Amino acid sequence: MDDHTAIDYHIFFQKLLEVAPWPLIIVDSSLVIRFYNERALILFETSASLAGLRVDQFITDPAILQFIRQSVETRSSRSEEHTMGGVEWNITVTPVAHRRKEQEFRFYAILIEDHTELRRLERARRDFIANISHELRTPLASVRLLAETLEEAIDTDHEKAQAFVEKIENEVQHLTALVSELLDLSRIESGQTPMSIEPVEAELLVREVMARVLPLAQRHRVQLRTEIEQGKTLVAADSKQITRVLVNLLHNAIKFTPSGGTVVIGTRPHSAGTAQSFFVRDTGVGIPPEDLPRIFERFYKVNRARSKAGFGASWGSGGSGLGLAIARHLVEAHGGRIKAESALGQGSTFTFTLPVTRRDGAR
Repeated sequence: MDDHTAIDYHIFFQKLLEVAPWPLIIVDSSLVIRFYNERALILFETSASLAGLRVDQFITDPAILQFIRQSVETRSSRSEEHTMGGVEWNITVTPVAHRRKEQEFRFYAILIEDHTELRRLERARRDFIANISHELRTPLASVRLLAETLEEAIDTDHEKAQAFVEKIENEVQHLTALVSELLDLSRIESGQTPMSIEPVEAELLVREVMARVLPLAQRHRVQLRTEIEQGKTLVAADSKQITRVLVNLLHNAIKFTPSGGTVVIGTRPHSAGTAQSFFVRDTGVGIPPEDLPRIFERFYKVNRARSKAGFGASWGSGGSGLGLAIARHLVEAHGGRIKAESALGQGSTFTFTLPVTRRDGAR
């Protein structure tokens, strides 16, 4: 084998290392790094060559080092998961033997996979199944109990039977709304919800939602008013979907604002100048700090006991824990961002942005 062929093989071997989708280093029995790929440099946050350096100069976690040493000592292929710096790593050590001119060399390939996102998705899947099972189990159990009671009363007490029929209808409506929201969220998350984005005045969006929700606010003795600044500003929006977001935010604000309180819906220019802000502010009970970071997650619910009695499923999401998740996805589908600020016992403010546009649709 001539030198030219050897160089070609070296280049070919290095290219094979770069094919690996994760950081990959190859060490000898003394844990000295012999080969590596570019992803290993990124992981170890260095641009200098790793060749000739010991792996424990870069991997300092005792548990990971012990695992690597045991794999080398036993000359076995092993894989373990370790958490370091908030990242969930899957470390795989595989022996690689090489023989050349009657001399055997033993190396060990160390593949370092970041499983953080994979584990997050697995947890989300488990949470989703647990949450949807809970959401379905409760009304289904109610329907079953009501049906059994109805069967007993249908021939003896007509008025009582009619009351049970109405309750069953309410539970079925709740189940129907839940399934509908689940389908909506699924379509939105997968990008399958058609958007008809056109230039629309910010003020028109605010006033339309104000008029729509005003009867609900009056029924619950909550003052509803507007604050509009530069309302003629045009935003790029699907009016139907953004109205849905604002209605959801207003329903929640009224739900958690005691009688005599105030809810404000408004719009104003965003500080960046290329976006318009929309906000819903209330003087309600507020959101606990530990809940605030998670309120836009699907199925996440703040304590239901905080809402006013009698504020039922007919007002929007019905407490499914999907309303704010849908709102977040709809806003982000428009190129905007949504956030929440709150002080416990003082109220909450939900704010989202939409891109500013012109009458011809140019931004």
